[in-house]
Order: sequence, then C-alpha cells, then structure tokens
Amino acid sequence: MKALAKTAAAATVLAIAGVASLGAVTPAAAMFDICKKVHITVKNNTGQPIQLYDLDYRDLGSNRWRSENISNRVIAHGGTYSVTRNLEGVNNASTFVRVQFRKLKSNGRWNLLKTWYADSSTSVCRKGGSYRIVFR
Repeated sequence: MKALAKTAAAATVLAIAGVASLGAVTPAAAMFDICKKVHITVKNNTGQPIQLYDLDYRDLGSNRWRSENISNRVIAHGGTYSVTRNLEGVNNASTFVRVQFRKLKSNGRWNLLKTWYADSSTSVCRKGGSYRIVFR
C-alpha cells in the first residue's frame, strides 16, 4: 500500500511539474510571433495595370527570406491592394516586404518571362505594424 501511495505522489509531482513547464514555455514561444496583424499596402503608379503574384519578407534578424502565399491580383494604374498578415518567425527584428509583379506586353498579354520587384522600407516588425510599397 505504501508503494502505491509513493507512486501516486510521484505521478502527481511529475504532472504538476509538466503543467508548470508548459506555462513557462508559452511566453517564450509567443516571442517568435511578435509580427502579427501586419498591414501591407501596395500602390500601382506604373502607368499601366500590373499583376501582383508573390509576396515575400526578409527577416534581417535571422537573415532569412520568408514567403506569404497570395493569389494573383491585377491592380489598375493608381489602384491599391491591401492585406493583413502574420509574418511568422520574425522576432522583433528589422524586416522589409518585397512583392513581385508582371507588366503587360504590347500585345496585351502578361510578360511571364520577366519579373519586376518592389520593396518596402525596412523597419522593426511589430504587432499591428504596416508596410507600404509603391510601384513606379
């Protein structure tokens, strides 16, 4: 009977220690997703429609490119496109956003052989922050 009581007591201590360790991990894990609900705005000032097809961001803290999936979007000249995203893995580091786009050829079709890029300015990514990119 004493052995059973000791085993139950040991199991209780381990269970409490396990729950306590989970509580300690949560704030540390949250540090890796500081860059939440980031507003990204793209403005087209190229003089013609463009097709936006890729959105990446550079995490300068870990020196890594990361990607956000977006569907192809046509933005008319003078038009804007806005999206709110969580930029995962950025830990309070300097970051910039890059978008890739296509232009129309003279025959009215998208030029699939050439890619144009535009970058936002660099800033420390924070919850609710914003990045603005203007195509020229």
